Amino acid sequence: MKVDIITLHRVTNFGSMLQTYATQRSIEKLGYETEVIDFVPEGLSFKRACFPRNDAPLVKKLIKFLPLLVVNTFQFIILNAFIRQYIHLSKQRFRRFSELNKASIDADIYLSGSDQVWNTQNNNPSDDYKAYFLGFTPRNKLRVAYAGSFGKNSFSEGESSVIKEYLSRYNYISVREDEGLKILEQFGIYSGLHVLDPTLLLTGEEWRQFVSKKKAPKSGYVFVYNLNRNAMLKQVAKAVADEKGLRIVNFADSLDFINGATNRFFNTALDFINHVAFADYVVTDSFHGTAFSLNLNRQVIVVRAPRYNTRIESLLRLAGLLDVRLVDSVDAGLKVSREPIDYGKVNVILDDARRVSYGFLEKALNDTPQ
Repeated sequence: MKVDIITLHRVTNFGSMLQTYATQRSIEKLGYETEVIDFVPEGLSFKRACFPRNDAPLVKKLIKFLPLLVVNTFQFIILNAFIRQYIHLSKQRFRRFSELNKASIDADIYLSGSDQVWNTQNNNPSDDYKAYFLGFTPRNKLRVAYAGSFGKNSFSEGESSVIKEYLSRYNYISVREDEGLKILEQFGIYSGLHVLDPTLLLTGEEWRQFVSKKKAPKSGYVFVYNLNRNAMLKQVAKAVADEKGLRIVNFADSLDFINGATNRFFNTALDFINHVAFADYVVTDSFHGTAFSLNLNRQVIVVRAPRYNTRIESLLRLAGLLDVRLVDSVDAGLKVSREPIDYGKVNVILDDARRVSYGFLEKALNDTPQ
């Protein structure tokens, strides 16, 4: 049987790339054929990446254009290379929800994947967000949501009525954050299940198959993955590195430098896994930076991000680490660095959650719609 997946597969960050692969791989492990629908709305286009919609004066936009052009050109090249090698993509590409509605996509099961797939801000100003709620799928086909995430908790009146209608059409719904269950209830859905992000469905050992010792960075470093240009994160990383006598390796793909660090540019998703796997400490404000650190049993220090903290809080709460790994000051970061994570306990929790999450997938995909 064939499962068609729609998710945020063309976002230029490592988490989006790797969750797409993990969703695909996890479904295939259950014996299904997969295809990722190549839906690329305006909000995810190269043009929008270089010319983001904002109210900045034209002169400022033009000043920022050249750096954005250089960064995004390389990031899109890296993204496309990953997709070609690892993702089973549909032959046809779709740019609008209306195109999907007219297309004859043939699958036995339709699944909307993880990440902030239900964040209606992703694809402004159109109604293309409806695609991620499987609004284009035939009524007689099985619809499944795996680890959906809203990315926000308030919606316009128009969005709410559409979302409620499309959510009611799902046969099975699961969400990535525990807060997602409360949002589902706002829309009258009480059958949702809290499951793991797809990247955590694959074990640390499965991800280590991507690790290359030949490309491993020299030992003795703090790995910095700063998704939000978070100034506090840099301060925490420097303080930890100084106290431990370690160097800093910083992924500076967005031209966000750290003075005195090894600043690496134009990294791949596999570089990301490699650098997490061999780090003494990981300092991050990223959900997937946190997820991979836990899965690969690294000593992670999570610095509170300017926004979207609920997804990180949900994961740390699940792992029993919310009150001991999420920090918002240098002193708190140093304190955390002196208290190693007990991965004996964390791995048991993740293994149990993995069984529940796979159980949901298996049950949902084996069902037959009435």
